[in-house]
Amino acid sequence: MNKTHSILILAAVLLVSTACAFPLVVSSNESEVADAVAETVQAALAQTQAAATYTPLPTLTPYPTYTPVSQRPYYPQPTYAPVQSCDQAKFISETIPDYTVMDPGENFTKSWRIKNVGTCTWNPNYSFVFYSGDRMSGAKTTDLDEYVEPGETIDVLVDMEAPSDPDTYTGYWKLQDDDGNNFFQVYVTIKVKSNFAVTSVHLDADPNSYSGDCSGPINFSIDADITSSAAGKVTYRWKDSEGFTSDLLSVKFSDDGTKTVTYDWTIDAPITDTYWVKIYIDNPNHQTFGPLNIDVECIP
Repeated sequence: MNKTHSILILAAVLLVSTACAFPLVVSSNESEVADAVAETVQAALAQTQAAATYTPLPTLTPYPTYTPVSQRPYYPQPTYAPVQSCDQAKFISETIPDYTVMDPGENFTKSWRIKNVGTCTWNPNYSFVFYSGDRMSGAKTTDLDEYVEPGETIDVLVDMEAPSDPDTYTGYWKLQDDDGNNFFQVYVTIKVKSNFAVTSVHLDADPNSYSGDCSGPINFSIDADITSSAAGKVTYRWKDSEGFTSDLLSVKFSDDGTKTVTYDWTIDAPITDTYWVKIYIDNPNHQTFGPLNIDVECIP
């Protein structure tokens, strides 16, 4: 179906609908009727063409450009300085310097001179208390028992006892206000020496001298009676006049007492002379004992 045919059909439909919409007019003049029909058809065709005319779509209006919202400005939070206690102290001096060497069980008094550099007066209800570490028989709490004004000093003393075992010991004490708040710390460090030591060595030889044929080697058995003051491990070396030094040897003591060690010594080419033997105690003494002299007389 072509476009013209479609338009004629549409015009006929419009004509019929238009005729129904107007009252019926009877005319005796056929020419007038024909003219009226033609005008109606022309008007319908004009409306149809107008309706068929392409109307372009409206131009799209672009969306507005997105502008990011500015970031919220940063306002730093105020910094609050911690409230400083009115109780402030400063170390001035002490007795018993750090790492003082003491005997096991030795009694001593440690003292600290401390200055009040705060704004509060320390009253007799303030205390000096053990905090941590090795207490060494010191009091857990010692009251100050006096008033210490700002700017004044006080000597705090604690009686202690060195432990029985050799080692290094450290204890911490603190000043404490009358509400139980700790505000200043000091400490004591000592070294307890060992009682373990070789107190004596007795050397003996079998035989203790020689007289006779020197054409061959001469053998001696050397004994060393080592006496220790306590349990421990003794290390030692033998030395003789022939220039020999033994490897490092050892003997263990489970308690104080005496133990005997032996050195079999051979003089390969003896001559008439005085020979000697020594023993060096490496641990714990770092000490040489001897010499044991042995006289050799060669008889042809």
